[in-house]
Amino acid sequence: MKRKGIALLLIAIMAIMSLAACAGGETTRTDDGAGSGQAAGGTSSKVKVDPYGGDEVKIAYIAHDIKTPNNQGWKEGIERVTSNWSNIKVDSYGAEESAEKQVQIMTDCINQGYNAIILQCSDGTALAPSVKQAEEAGIPVVTVNLDCSSDTIHSALVMAVDYDGGRMAAEKMAEQMGEKGKIAIIQGVPGLERTDNLEKGFRDTIAKYSGIEIVDAQSASFQKDTAMTVMNSFLQSYPDLAGVFAINDAMAEGAALAAQSANKKGEICIWGADGEKDALAMIESGDMAGTIYTNSWDEGSTAAKIALLMMGSEYDYTVLTATPKVIMEPIVVTKDNVGDIAEEDRW
Repeated sequence: MKRKGIALLLIAIMAIMSLAACAGGETTRTDDGAGSGQAAGGTSSKVKVDPYGGDEVKIAYIAHDIKTPNNQGWKEGIERVTSNWSNIKVDSYGAEESAEKQVQIMTDCINQGYNAIILQCSDGTALAPSVKQAEEAGIPVVTVNLDCSSDTIHSALVMAVDYDGGRMAAEKMAEQMGEKGKIAIIQGVPGLERTDNLEKGFRDTIAKYSGIEIVDAQSASFQKDTAMTVMNSFLQSYPDLAGVFAINDAMAEGAALAAQSANKKGEICIWGADGEKDALAMIESGDMAGTIYTNSWDEGSTAAKIALLMMGSEYDYTVLTATPKVIMEPIVVTKDNVGDIAEEDRW
């Protein structure tokens, strides 16, 4: 099979995976792949390896902050796939929330000749040149959730829903709040596509409810402790605050702990996004009202499978007209259905 034909086949597989994913009903798939438009161009020195046939293979997993539940979930998902072959080695790196450190790690991994890189970008713009350099060196890059800049074409992006996640959270929050009350938003790191899209989906949807007002928004940089401080500020400024949407679960958990300390447990409708097990436990206890759940183990496993698929073929990024996306299926979780998420699916 010719090189471009193989690329089209792989892209078709990924497109099928993404079409099977989004349960929200409003996401429109636009994964052009190699279908039309201007290809990425450039050059690639990729050399095909056989990860299933005994070739020595090295995969780098580079996280924004490897200590977080999300990143640990992706790491375990990657390892669940690759542990089936003794010739495949996965090295995991944490960038301690530093884009500069991620760039250095990327450079080191490129120089060391890794066969693939799975990357959660701390800063999409700052990491874009490194992603391009890796692809040109023949190293497929699969980004997870936090992508590099959209005009940097690379092998694949595996992600949870963003805009639709915000939309789904807003719709359920509005229902729980009786479509009235004051809401505050706890933001992640502004400028990251996924977090910006989550907030936009939430804002666009809440705007449809005339009885609900967004009164404030502050960043807690994805951190639970910082979110507690932000939530305390909200509680002082808005004694009648009725709801909080946090861009990730860690921040929602911080907001819930602050509400507990203020003797307001269960009085404020607190939502997160991700679906980590601590958030699910807080939903069960009534400390949080809901979250948008995505199985991070599956997300990491999917990224690893795509990386293995790419390195084991003649495919490279130069035939692409856009970065193929695989969007994982979300579940809206509240106290009514949290018990449906089995223990083995809680990461």
